[in-house]
Amino acid sequence: MAFHQIAVPHKDILSENYSSEVYAAKLWDVHNKRGSDEYTDATTFFEKTYLTDNLKKILESVKTRLDGQGGGHFRSMTTPFGGGKTHTLIALYHKCAEWGAKPVVLVGNEIDVQTQTLWGLIEEQLTGKIDRLGGQVPRGGEALRRVLEEQDKPVLILIDELLHYVTKAEAVAVNKTTLASLTIAFVQELSEVVSSLKNVCVVVTLPSSTNEQLDNARFAELDEMLRKMAGRTRDTINPVSNMDIPKIIRQRLFSSTDAEIRERAEGIVKDFVDYCEDEGLIPEGRQVSEYREEFLNNYPFLPHVIDVLYHRWGTIQRFQRTRGVLRLLSLVVGSMATSDKQFISLGDFDLNNDAIRQELIEYLDPQFHGVVAKDIVGEGSGAFQVNRQVPDQYRGKRLGIRAATAIFMYSPSGGAEINGATAAEIKRATCERGVPAAQIDGVLNLFRNSLFYLNVSNGRYLFTKETNILKHKVDVIENLKQSDIEEAERDLIRKNTDKIREIRTILWPSDPRDVEDSVHLKLAVMKGDDQNLIRQIYERVGESGRTYRNNVFFLTPSAGEKKRFMESLKGKVAWEMIKSDPHVKLTDDQATMLANELKKEKERLDSLVREYYSILYTPEQGGLESGRVRPPLGTAVGLDRIVYDHLTDKQAVNSEIGVLVLRTRYLRDRKVVQTSDLLKSMLSVPGELRPTGRSVLAKAITDGVSGGEFGLGEVENDVPTVKFFRKLPQVSFEPGEALIHASLCEEKSEPSDHSCTICDYKANSKEDMQIHQRSHDPKFRGTAGSEDDATTDPTHDLLEFTFDVPEGQVNHISQMLLNIASSYRNFKIHINASGGKMSKHDIDMIRETLKQIGSESDL
Repeated sequence: MAFHQIAVPHKDILSENYSSEVYAAKLWDVHNKRGSDEYTDATTFFEKTYLTDNLKKILESVKTRLDGQGGGHFRSMTTPFGGGKTHTLIALYHKCAEWGAKPVVLVGNEIDVQTQTLWGLIEEQLTGKIDRLGGQVPRGGEALRRVLEEQDKPVLILIDELLHYVTKAEAVAVNKTTLASLTIAFVQELSEVVSSLKNVCVVVTLPSSTNEQLDNARFAELDEMLRKMAGRTRDTINPVSNMDIPKIIRQRLFSSTDAEIRERAEGIVKDFVDYCEDEGLIPEGRQVSEYREEFLNNYPFLPHVIDVLYHRWGTIQRFQRTRGVLRLLSLVVGSMATSDKQFISLGDFDLNNDAIRQELIEYLDPQFHGVVAKDIVGEGSGAFQVNRQVPDQYRGKRLGIRAATAIFMYSPSGGAEINGATAAEIKRATCERGVPAAQIDGVLNLFRNSLFYLNVSNGRYLFTKETNILKHKVDVIENLKQSDIEEAERDLIRKNTDKIREIRTILWPSDPRDVEDSVHLKLAVMKGDDQNLIRQIYERVGESGRTYRNNVFFLTPSAGEKKRFMESLKGKVAWEMIKSDPHVKLTDDQATMLANELKKEKERLDSLVREYYSILYTPEQGGLESGRVRPPLGTAVGLDRIVYDHLTDKQAVNSEIGVLVLRTRYLRDRKVVQTSDLLKSMLSVPGELRPTGRSVLAKAITDGVSGGEFGLGEVENDVPTVKFFRKLPQVSFEPGEALIHASLCEEKSEPSDHSCTICDYKANSKEDMQIHQRSHDPKFRGTAGSEDDATTDPTHDLLEFTFDVPEGQVNHISQMLLNIASSYRNFKIHINASGGKMSKHDIDMIRETLKQIGSESDL
């Protein structure tokens, strides 16, 4: 059953001629018999007026005073605008006819301060003329008493908007004072005079805060003076309590009685409250039974509707609480006259309705017209677009528009500390039976990137004039230029490249000539997985073929990681653009949020760039594709370091080459190999042994020649000439320089086995054996007191010393170590190296070498 069949609206609300001005109660118009019957006709007025307990007490106490039976003579009502002050004065005015009393009506904003005074109007309304109380200066208490005492009926003086009159009177100079000060003095005289007259009563209204009408310091001072004066004798009354509001609204808007509404609505209310209990939407701190009773008292409105209007909108300057709420809700009820809704929620306020929208935005900044248009109403709004993104079965529920409308209604604070709506409040205002509350979580997530003026602070959603920086970010991303994205990606790769000396990195080559053809290891970081360009770079340099292709590696993006990487990259660029845009004014909360989001995006990208640029192509005999791998992701190291560590760990590149490898691989079936051809072969033929650089091969050659594994010399017309053998060579890689098989380097007469006949020592050459055998000859050992002591070179059977190896001089100590090794059977070397770094892989290589030569080590 629809709500309007349970709580039947008054006919005037359903009428096309309905005007919300009916709720603009004006005591002065009633006094002058003009305006709507809602107020001028006493019978109609009381039919549509809910007599609250306090209003009944006010009427009874004033009647008691007018009957001469005691009671307060001077009453002041201090409530917020729309809190029932004027309505109470009208009720008292109509009761005067019933009580046989004379009413005097003084409305501050209707009095001309240039020609009228409060005292003059009192006499004029009671006697029909101004005789004893004329002039701009009060005549004193005695003159006023005579006027009041001469009346043949009780007198009820109703003063509305007194402060408004006083503030205007401040501008009227009277002798050396102002009409405002004289008026305040008169009110004090009036109070003192009336206190002694048993059948005269004064009721005056004051706003609860000067901020509701005044912002001038002098006006505030006048207000304080008036309050202090009235406070001496006033009997303060408040006609409306919070508990009365729903009942006042129901009686003013609906013709159905409270009993009828409760009986008809009980099933609907129970069903919704049960749904809220199932979905965990019962307001915090409320029992289910309490919430059910609250809903019954507020029906057809959900409890939060009146609460938000009265306590959020009602605190806005110029918004008159009861009057404003009535006027707004009458528009809402009228707009839903043909709806099948069972009750009314904040999500049902149709902001597409010009009257409703205007009524609301009248109390806000005019900029909110743009907020509503862009984010909530119309097919181009963000909320409408969100409607299209929810699951198909919920699209007809208009969840996006309803949730956005509810947030808008929760947004004003009127200076209160709390504004905006929690997710639970939005769900209660949006959901209904058949819609899981969790579905609204999805809507709110879509809102963050779809609504331009929706902001989230401390878990509360609200619309503000400031743009939602999350939505602003989305708009910036949509308008990013490709050049901006590419430049950001370049910068990110540069930042995540260590620029290590072991391998040269070329970023985003677009032409084969961008990658040098040299003996150095090279890493081409490709913009994309462009196999055609990779093949061109691999095979050519400009118009000529590439010589050194075995030392070119290609790092390309992974297609599977592109979406995540690009989303994060664009997000970072957008945050940076917003931060640097001088036209974007951010609140402190927004600036903090931006800084946090930018920091998180940068940290995320440092990881994502390694996941994205993760496909490595290494030259192999089967081609580049056969060498396609994904290196293990490094942490806090650059892309080039990740690649290099992987290549060395898998021995795809070698930072050292064993001497035996050179001898067995390249001199097994050949007597002579030119060094330049050897280097070129290693760095050109895919899959060949790949040194990290020329110096690695030079060291291997030096060690091999010094150790007698092969010689080094020149070859001319296929005839080799040995220049270095068993001694430290100089390696140049010049044309003609060649490695020469050891068999061509040994002397023909030299025995192949140089073994000591006295001990088990084995020398590497004849010369070494001669040196060794001298240690067995007594004449070379020397004896104490011998005549040969002065003429022979003494021998040393124990040699211990330490020395430093200057950087770059290690090649020059090889021969020295060979000489020591040939002279001593037991030869130990203690290594103490510092001032640099060596990878685990390098250490493992040393350990393996020591193992292969049978060395015992504590490494």
